[in-house]
Amino acid sequence: LKVIAAVLSNRHTAMAGTSGSGSVAESLLPESNTCCGGLKRDFRKWIQWRNPSGSIGNRLPWQFLCSVLLILEMIPYFICVKHSWVLCVMGGFFVIKAMVEVWGQQTPTWIVPGTCCMLVVVYTLIIPTVAYMYGYCTMASDIHFQGRDMVALVLYFGGSLFSLAYEVGRFRWKAQAENKGGLHTVGLAAWCIHPNYLGDLFTYTGWALACGTTCAVSIPILMIWTFVLFVVPNSDFYLAERYPVEFPAYAQKTATLIPGLRSKVLSQILAWTCLMTSVYLFCYACPGPCGY
Repeated sequence: LKVIAAVLSNRHTAMAGTSGSGSVAESLLPESNTCCGGLKRDFRKWIQWRNPSGSIGNRLPWQFLCSVLLILEMIPYFICVKHSWVLCVMGGFFVIKAMVEVWGQQTPTWIVPGTCCMLVVVYTLIIPTVAYMYGYCTMASDIHFQGRDMVALVLYFGGSLFSLAYEVGRFRWKAQAENKGGLHTVGLAAWCIHPNYLGDLFTYTGWALACGTTCAVSIPILMIWTFVLFVVPNSDFYLAERYPVEFPAYAQKTATLIPGLRSKVLSQILAWTCLMTSVYLFCYACPGPCGY
């Protein structure tokens, strides 16, 4: 025991004597932000479509690659839905809108993400799933009512115009000199923080309704779960970093996705309920339309 006490005493003395130099040495050591072969230690960086470093770099190769992948992956969709002009129109509008997002701005978006991880997710999971379930899985329709296509078109283009109105309003607001560098919180942004995502829910619901299958309807239901747990926190994290003064107060008083729904607990309950519903519909409603 005396030996242990002496060792501990000497160690304490040595540490006290070198605390200053130790702290300096530690500060000089480079902090590693990666592990496991270059993956980011912060898991949030894995699911960000924006470049975590904040630098845009040369986007041209990424834009070209994403354009080619998008077109190649949507070709089977158009082959499968060539019998339906409504689905062809919706698919064509989706491709055009995606191309505008690809080439219309230099900052990363979900369709041209700034991280390799999200690039793999988008073009091996998201786009192929949309093309498969909205295209191939329309062999057996189980949703029938008069005016279905008209309702689907209203939801699809209504949601698209809603998102477009928000983006145009945001661009015009930021174009004003007095608003430069400020957080956009007016117009549709006063209803919820992410009106563009809300519009997407209506868009994909209309697209699913035009497919005429309960299987396709599972996609917009699943989107609520992905928005609440992944997409919205991703965007909120970015906004909180870019607008550290304005965003906390704005987020506290404004609904995140669905106007009027500000409770995080209720949002989580809604998200997980949607996930279970979507999985149920996928398991029991997709075998027929998808032919398996």
